[in-house]
Amino acid sequence: MIDKELHTATGDLTVDMTYYGFVVNSQNQIGGGGSCSTSGCSTSGCSGGTCSC
Repeated sequence: MIDKELHTATGDLTVDMTYYGFVVNSQNQIGGGGSCSTSGCSTSGCSGGTCSC
């Protein structure tokens, strides 16, 4: 389930499990997101519509 406004911005989403957590991929590139660090997600590290945390 996803908010209609968010879905309009992102397009289709996929969530894949990884050894360290999960990766969320969006059909459309969006700003923000995060990358893995010892203090949780940061506000950088998102490119090509792929963010992980």
